[in-house]
Amino acid sequence: MNQNSLLIGLMCLTLPVWLLAGFGDWLCHRRSLIQSTSGPRESALHIVLYLLIAVPVALALFMQVNASLLAFAAVCVVAHMAVSLWDTSFSQPRRHISPLEQQIHSYLEMLPLFALALACVLHWDAVLNPSWTWSSRQQPLPEPWTSSVLALLAAGLLPIVEELTRCLRAQRATQRGTS
Repeated sequence: MNQNSLLIGLMCLTLPVWLLAGFGDWLCHRRSLIQSTSGPRESALHIVLYLLIAVPVALALFMQVNASLLAFAAVCVVAHMAVSLWDTSFSQPRRHISPLEQQIHSYLEMLPLFALALACVLHWDAVLNPSWTWSSRQQPLPEPWTSSVLALLAAGLLPIVEELTRCLRAQRATQRGTS
């Protein structure tokens, strides 16, 4: 089995579960009326959190998985954990975060770390013999698969954008009502 097959398996395992957890989180935010509690600021943090994971995933579709890409992904995962803590610290005093939402957050936080660890194991040669150059994949992934992952990433962004739009709309309505 080649590394592309292993990478595809990794993404088929972790990416869909991460996106489903994100959708579950979005449902929890709707239920807790995020637009009238923590509002656009929390929602903007959700976009940052999403991009911190989606960008390295998208890069892995087209770039050679080497020490540079793994290091970039590691920085993004650590930043994702820090922004996640910031997000929860900001949101907790402003709205109720249910036990279910807390459970979903654990998946959203740990799946990227799990995926990074597996990517490092799958590309152990890149860890032991680091190359710090950025280059296109020597063996491109199958185009239908690449398109499918990009479509999944785009679909995963839609609920977050809807949430931010809803929050901004509610904020404008509140501002019009107080002026």
